[in-house]
Amino acid sequence: MSLWYFLGDWLAGVPTYGALFRRMMINTVWAIGLLFVMMFLGLPGEDAAIVIFSLVVVNGVMSFVFLRQRLQMRD
Repeated sequence: MSLWYFLGDWLAGVPTYGALFRRMMINTVWAIGLLFVMMFLGLPGEDAAIVIFSLVVVNGVMSFVFLRQRLQMRD
């Protein structure tokens, strides 16, 4: 399976609230893992703040797109 296929599936429409929650939790686990690696390497806290802010932005965009898709399905 190619990376493009995986990303295309990941960014495609989210069918249920459970799938949205699962994807958000996977993003959170990746961010936490990255924070531990950054802590181990001794990187500054500003870099950790960027990772956390990016996590909030990505999960927010996924939620917004999901809600827009749900509203369009009702129409």
